[in-house]
Amino acid sequence: MSGLRMTTPTRMVLQALHAAQQPLYGLEIVQATGLGTGTVYPILHRLEQHGRVHAADETDPHPGRPARRYYQPTPREES
Repeated sequence: MSGLRMTTPTRMVLQALHAAQQPLYGLEIVQATGLGTGTVYPILHRLEQHGRVHAADETDPHPGRPARRYYQPTPREES
């Protein structure tokens, strides 16, 4: 697997996740960064593929809407 490109939008998403100190769902990340959904969701997918974020679906979704997917940074290993 190739390395993850650390673009400015990718850094913005990671900063929003670290600043929150709790899992955030996609729209909260969009609002925190000011980036569009077409930018944030592909970044989240790549970050998840590279092991930089952990994602989990909402366990008790609200009726009438799909379950939210919550994201949080993966803890860094100490070297």
